[in-house]
Amino acid sequence: MSARLAGVVCVVTGAARGIGLAIAKRFAAEGGRVACLDVSAARLEPAVAQLRAEGGDALGFVCDVGQRVSVQSSLQAVERDFAAPVGVLVNNAVWARFQPLAEIDEDSVNRMFSVGLQGMIWTLQAAAPQMARRGGGKVINLCSTSALQAMPNAIAYAALKAGVLGLTRAAAVELSPQNIRVNSIVPGMIGTPASIAQFDAATMAERLAQMPLGRFGEPEEIAALATFLASDESSYIQGASMVADGGWTIAST
Repeated sequence: MSARLAGVVCVVTGAARGIGLAIAKRFAAEGGRVACLDVSAARLEPAVAQLRAEGGDALGFVCDVGQRVSVQSSLQAVERDFAAPVGVLVNNAVWARFQPLAEIDEDSVNRMFSVGLQGMIWTLQAAAPQMARRGGGKVINLCSTSALQAMPNAIAYAALKAGVLGLTRAAAVELSPQNIRVNSIVPGMIGTPASIAQFDAATMAERLAQMPLGRFGEPEEIAALATFLASDESSYIQGASMVADGGWTIAST
């Protein structure tokens, strides 16, 4: 690796598995000092152990991003334990339930929005002052093509992810004077166990047939894009939403 993040404190939420873990691994390989945040201590401990076994500078912090107090205390602990302010923030944590309109329940909607949207506000609020003190930083919000392309049984999830796009643009404008860049990644179908579990065999085959590249993406491919946005190589990109979906949205419009 090119050590593009050498010495930079990087916070990744939802870092214990899937895309979040892939990003944490790539950041560590690029020399980043990675703070892995996750709500599950049981998942977080082995994930951090794996990063450290591979030579990464990584620490784990149990955090419920849907709770402002939890986020504030975790980000304070990150700065204390790494003895440096946060330079990169990846908002990856999400909680999702796909339901037809008639079955959408209040608890599910509240949890989805508290983790996937309010959580981004709380992490931004806690990380931005640290970034400002170090002279700037980068924020990467994980979105979804559900914000761009309609899907059955995804009304609440589509609304959530559309909110992420709006949050990204507004934060980019507000935080630009502090030299904080805010962008989002919009993945399509990524081959994580959680994503694949959503589909039966017939639906899976149908989705693959719609994709120009003919395959699902890999978490490491999203991690590569996150690394680019976290590095100085993307210095003139601000408020952008970068789609990585194998061509699915352009082929199905």
